[in-house]
Amino acid sequence: MRKWFALGIVFLNVTLWPLAAVSQQMTVDRDVTVEAAWARATAPDSKTAAVYFTLRNMGQSRIDLIGVRADRASIETLHKTVNGAQGTTRMSASPELRIAPGQTVMLEPGGLHVMLLDLETPLIEGKVLPLRLKFYDGDDLTVDVPILAPDADGPMR
Repeated sequence: MRKWFALGIVFLNVTLWPLAAVSQQMTVDRDVTVEAAWARATAPDSKTAAVYFTLRNMGQSRIDLIGVRADRASIETLHKTVNGAQGTTRMSASPELRIAPGQTVMLEPGGLHVMLLDLETPLIEGKVLPLRLKFYDGDDLTVDVPILAPDADGPMR
C-alpha cells in the first residue's frame, strides 16, 4: 500500500509540477500579472542566479516595479544585459522598471532579468523560490518561481 501511495505522489509531482512554471499570479487589485516565472538551478558553490518572468500591466495607469526580495540572497536587483560595440556583453543594474498600461515586459536570458547575488544556498532543480516583487503603489506580490534544470531555456520549451 505504501509503495502505491509513494508512486502516486511521484506521478503527481512529475505530471503537475511543470504547470507551475506557466502559472499566472497577480496582485490583489489585479493590475499586475506575472506569468511563466523560472530560474535555473545553480552549482552548489555558486553565489549568483537569475530569475525570469513575464510582467503584464492590466491596469489603467503606469506601474513601477521598485524592488525584489528573495530570502536566499543578500542582494536582489533588476539587471539589463547590454551588448557592447566590440561584441562584449555586460550587465548593468536598473533601479526600477516602469510599465505602461497594457504593456507586457519579458524578463529573459540575454535581456532584462532579476539578479540574485550572494546566495546563501544553491537553487535546486524541482524546488520553488519565493520572490517578492515590490511596486511603487504599495502593492507586493510574492511569486513562486520554479527552479528548472541548469541548462533550461525556459518553462515548457
